[in-house]
Amino acid sequence: MKKHIYGRSVSRRTFCKTVAGGLCLPLLGPLSRLVSAADSDPPSSLFWVKNIPLQPFLHEGGGNYHAGVEWLLALMGGHGLKFYRSSEETALGGPDGMIQPDDVVLIKVNAQWKYRGCTNSDVVRGLIQRILDHPDGFTGEVVIIENGQGRGSLNCDTKAYYSDSLVHANANDERQSFLYLVDTIFRDVRVSSYLLDPISSNFISPDDHRSDGYRRYEDVSYPCFTTAGGKRIEMREGVWQGDGYSQNLKLINVPVLKHHDSGGSEITASLKHLYGILSMSDGQSPYRHYSGLGRTCGKMMVSIRTPVLNIIDAIWVSHLQLTGYPASATYRANMLLACQDPVALDYWAAKYIMYPIDFNIRHRPDYPGIDHWLSDAEQIINERGGLHNPEAGILPGLVTKSEARMQTFTYEGPNLAPLIVSSPNGSETWQAGTTQTISWTYSGNIGPYVKIELLKSGVLNRTLSYYTSTGSNGSGFFVWSIPSNCTPGSDYSVRITSFSNSGVKDVSDAAFTIVPPPAPKIAVAYPNGAESWQAGSSQTIRWTYSGDIGPYVKLELLKNGSFNRTILYYAPTGSNGSGSFVWVIPSNCTPGPDYSVKITSFYHGNVTDNSDAQFTIAPPPPPGIAVLYPNGSEAWRVGTVQTIRWTYSGDIGPYVKIELLKNGILNRTISYYTSRGTGGNGSFVWLVPSVLTAGPDYRIRITSVTNALVKDATDADFSIIK
Repeated sequence: MKKHIYGRSVSRRTFCKTVAGGLCLPLLGPLSRLVSAADSDPPSSLFWVKNIPLQPFLHEGGGNYHAGVEWLLALMGGHGLKFYRSSEETALGGPDGMIQPDDVVLIKVNAQWKYRGCTNSDVVRGLIQRILDHPDGFTGEVVIIENGQGRGSLNCDTKAYYSDSLVHANANDERQSFLYLVDTIFRDVRVSSYLLDPISSNFISPDDHRSDGYRRYEDVSYPCFTTAGGKRIEMREGVWQGDGYSQNLKLINVPVLKHHDSGGSEITASLKHLYGILSMSDGQSPYRHYSGLGRTCGKMMVSIRTPVLNIIDAIWVSHLQLTGYPASATYRANMLLACQDPVALDYWAAKYIMYPIDFNIRHRPDYPGIDHWLSDAEQIINERGGLHNPEAGILPGLVTKSEARMQTFTYEGPNLAPLIVSSPNGSETWQAGTTQTISWTYSGNIGPYVKIELLKSGVLNRTLSYYTSTGSNGSGFFVWSIPSNCTPGSDYSVRITSFSNSGVKDVSDAAFTIVPPPAPKIAVAYPNGAESWQAGSSQTIRWTYSGDIGPYVKLELLKNGSFNRTILYYAPTGSNGSGSFVWVIPSNCTPGPDYSVKITSFYHGNVTDNSDAQFTIAPPPPPGIAVLYPNGSEAWRVGTVQTIRWTYSGDIGPYVKIELLKNGILNRTISYYTSRGTGGNGSFVWLVPSVLTAGPDYRIRITSVTNALVKDATDADFSIIK
């Protein structure tokens, strides 16, 4: 059976070797996206992988490699956050990385609940495999830990809040609990687990390095225990060596993203999840759950043990129930989101993963119930100096809930869904030189673009489009103008391929035919005989065409069959078989009944046509002006604004002069150059001067500037009054 990875078709065994060897890593670079940038402070980097396959493992040849974990670590490494600390610089490792070969790595999971209310054990499985694969050889220990506050079970069979005591892991195979990973999947002395519930009420002294229990620190507490591998873990101090502590203790925080309650934290993400390590038996429970939630979360992060990495499990998001049950209360998002800054991480997860699932306002990070504890956690962490710890590979300093100080890198995995060519799909006949629509259907996420190719006898003939939108709502199309020089044949097919995943493609089921183009032809449609056009007027010349006549045509005017003038040398041919041009007939065009229009392809001189019969060009109307207002008996008061209006016909030139007459004698020129107007109408707004002498004997005269004989005056006197 074949699997698809990053656009290549490979066997399952090859896939496993490819991912395990890190060969996929260079492919992640182009898919990274910088969402926002900080200003003066270093930004908090978030790493977001989406569209994790429903079946993330390949079970042949070492199938513990989880696609989502692989993509996440590669995305991190490609942007400077290396998973391994190693002297050799690799895609996942480097001198400033997080996990050393001799570290004790604690993986904090949610096992207080089961079903989809606990951490996805498939993700934990992939994470453990990657730790064991340390390039320098892993000699440390991986310990899965949880404090379920008396209700936890690393076997995912807790009875609290459920009607059954069966194993229901949050995994594709519900049998694969955290204990199943330890005892059956890995069966490796380097992998163990520790449930903290039995020791959560046993409080020990600072100098007790033998007993398993809890120590108090300020108003929180933390566990001290010995692992199955014999390592003495005292979480705040480090790994006890008999005479002091080593700091090769790393904590990875892997919460499941879910609804928590209404009126408390509202959601569970990285801060609330790590908070669960402390013991509720130390007497601070009411304060922590409500008013002190944020400060408690922040204190656990900054003063007990800072996780080198927080990974939010959003494979399944239980957006309606804390318990992750029933299935209808959950949503399969198939995402992982990681960050070393837990405040930025919880903000982003709430706003961009949790809230969009059901648009519950209580799941937004700006909702007071969430904003309160986010702000308190941010404050206490930053008051205590932030998280920066280069010795542990922790890069961020101050934490933030401001998007302006976050940068998010995203990788979206391919969804290998079907792509089907709908048309042409066999037996169609398309003519060269015509426009045809290629269409297809798709399902799932095949990427935003497809490539479209034309095949002839199964061999690539030409690429029709390198980047065409995939479409929307499961269908797409591309309008193809078939070149006129396309070789005729009955052996053509179309191939459509996902641009981001070349393994997703389809070809027409059967061949279709391309026939020769029609012979190029032009036909004058108007004027085509008997029309009468007046010189000085605007008229529309229209034509039709077929075949490839080229992009331009030449328009000529003939008189009595002989050339008179070129109307236009380069007129666009038009579109969809028709074209037109608006011609302003010169006023000096000689009148006559013997005119015709000739249209010729600019590139093919033999493709031409004339009007079928002659048409007439009549003389232009004589130039004329008529004053409309004022036109007699009006009374205009000095200091007021009045509009002088007129009409015109024929060619009176572009400008007119407006004068005021009193008793038939020029009183003053109102305007020497005023536009004549458009469409046969003109107007001028005049402020009547206050200095004018009142009288009943005024008139307006309007004269063409270019032809003084063309003029008109008010028909009768009007008055100017004070």
